[in-house]
Amino acid sequence: MSASESKAAVWDEWVTKTILSDVRSEETPDPVPMIDESGSQLEMTDAYDSYRLGRGSGDYLYLLYLLAEPVDGPSAVIPVYIGETSQIATRLMDHFRKLRDALPIKDWEDDGSWGSYGKYDHIATVYDRADSPLYAWVVDVTEIDTGPYGYPTYRQELEAKTVGLVHSHPRFNRVFANRDFVPNRVPHEMGKVGPDWVDLDHNDSNEEAKMVADIEARELSGKSKTSLWHDWVEQTICREIHDSDSEDPIPLFETDDDLLVELTEVGSSSVLKRSDEIDARIRKEGKRCVHSDGVTDGPDGLLYVMYQLASDGSSPEDIIPRYIGKAEAYGKKNELSANFEEIAYDRTGTRSFARWGDGSYWHVGELSETVFGVDSKKLSWASELFEQGTRRLKDQTYLWIRAWDPHHYPGPYGYPAYLAEVEALLIGLVYEAYPEHLLNHAEVPDMAPANRTDYQFRPATE
Repeated sequence: MSASESKAAVWDEWVTKTILSDVRSEETPDPVPMIDESGSQLEMTDAYDSYRLGRGSGDYLYLLYLLAEPVDGPSAVIPVYIGETSQIATRLMDHFRKLRDALPIKDWEDDGSWGSYGKYDHIATVYDRADSPLYAWVVDVTEIDTGPYGYPTYRQELEAKTVGLVHSHPRFNRVFANRDFVPNRVPHEMGKVGPDWVDLDHNDSNEEAKMVADIEARELSGKSKTSLWHDWVEQTICREIHDSDSEDPIPLFETDDDLLVELTEVGSSSVLKRSDEIDARIRKEGKRCVHSDGVTDGPDGLLYVMYQLASDGSSPEDIIPRYIGKAEAYGKKNELSANFEEIAYDRTGTRSFARWGDGSYWHVGELSETVFGVDSKKLSWASELFEQGTRRLKDQTYLWIRAWDPHHYPGPYGYPAYLAEVEALLIGLVYEAYPEHLLNHAEVPDMAPANRTDYQFRPATE
C-alpha cells in the first residue's frame, strides 16, 4: 500500500469513528448546517446557534465540512476547514460573521495585496459553489480516546494531525481552506489564483501527495509516543552522529572550554556567535532548497532540532530535545522566503539565516537580546540554557538541521510527512517524552511547562 493510500485510510478510519458516527447517531444534532438563507440576509441556523452555545471553555476541535449524498461512508465527508479552540462558542460565532462578510463571493476583488484572497474568501467560494450546505462538527478532545494515529492527543496536536492527513489526501486539494500546517507554497498559490482555485469536481493530487505516493508506510506495533520519538531520533540524529562522514553533533554556539559563548559584532551590537560549523551546515542544507533563481525543485525547507546530550549520543535516550522548528524555503507572501534570501544569493549577512539569524526577529538575535537584557522574547531559552547573569551555557547545546526530504527521513508515525506537518508531529511526541525540557510555546497545550510565566533571567553584564 502506498503512503498516500495509507494516510487516506487513516483519515477515513478516524472520520468513521468520529464525525460520521455523530452524523448517523439519533442522539446527536449532527449534521448541523451553519447558514440560514431564508431571510433577507444570511443568519446562523437555530441548530448552529444552539450547537455552539452552552459548552463553555474547554479543549475543542471543530470541522467545517460538506456532505456528499448519499452518506454511505467516510468519503461523503468533505473537509473545508479544521480548527481548535478553548472558546468554541466565540470561535464559531466569529467564523459565521467573517464568512457572511465574505459573501457573495462574486463581489470579491483582488486588491493586489498579499492575503487578498484569504481563508474566509476560500470558504465562501466553497459554500457558494457546493450543492451541500456547510456543516459544523465540534468535539471535546478530552472525550476522544485516541487521535487518528491511535495515540492519546491534545487539541493543538490533533489539529495538526488532521490537517496533515487532509492535505495529504488527493481528493481535497482544491476545497480545503487551512493555511497553517500546510506548506507555505499552498496559500501563496491560492492567493495568486483567487476564487478559481476552488474546484469541487476535479481535485488533482497536490505536490505532497504526489511526492510520497511511492513511499511505503511502516507498520507500528503499539509503541508509546516516547518510544516513537526515540525511534525517530535513532533513524535521524543518532544515525548521523554515528556517521563518520558527518560532523554531528554540531554545537550551536562558538564557546571556550568553559562554555562561555563568544560574541560577534552585528552593526553596533554584540550578539552571541554561532559556531562556524553550524553556519556551514545551515548554508549547505539551505542550498538544497534555494538558489539564485529562487526555490529549487528539491526539499521544501529545513527541519531543525536544538538539543543537548545526556551522555555521548550513542543512544536515542541521550538526545535531550529543547526546541523543534522549521524554515520553509517558500514564503507565503513571496515565492522565496525572506529567511532564505541570504543563502539563495550567497550573501555574507546572516540577519535571518533560515530563522537562526542574528537579527531582532530571529532565534539567535532574540536570544542575544534577552541574554543582554535588551528584550525578553527568548526568556525561557535564556533561563534554561544559560547560567544566570552570564553568557555561559549550562550544558553544551547542539543543532541538528537538515533539508527535509520524506524519501530520506521517516515520519514519526510510520507514514511519510511533509515539512509543515512533521514539525508539529514531532513536537507532540517530545511533549509526551520530555515536557519539562521542551521550549516550544506553540503546538503544545496552554498549560505546558514552556508556557509558564515564572521564567527569570538576570541579564549578562558583559
